[in-house]
Amino acid sequence: MVVLLAAAGCSGGGHPQPPAPHQSLVIPAPSQSPTGRPRPARPGSVCGQVTTVAGAQARVIVVKGRTTCAEAMRVFDKYNDPATPAEGTAGLAVIGHWTCETRHTATTCTSRTTTIQMRA
Repeated sequence: MVVLLAAAGCSGGGHPQPPAPHQSLVIPAPSQSPTGRPRPARPGSVCGQVTTVAGAQARVIVVKGRTTCAEAMRVFDKYNDPATPAEGTAGLAVIGHWTCETRHTATTCTSRTTTIQMRA
């Protein structure tokens, strides 16, 4: 064991290497979006697709008023989360300031003057 330690100390030409300087990890601040704030989606805008609780694909659409597609998608992602409690046969649920319910093949969420839908 002593021989290994001595050999390890002599193999570098006789001069030990100085320890590397301590470098700290620098995490850059997030950059601002090039477009600034998200633009509201207008009525008729299709924001994307979500997977329903039943496993089907459904389109997310702004029906009335103005909201962002990011907000509409967030609401329906939360509505379709099995952990979100829904009441009755209409699947009534409150998500933030949105009130949602399902009738036939469409789920409608309203918030003041804005309506969004998830349609199969």
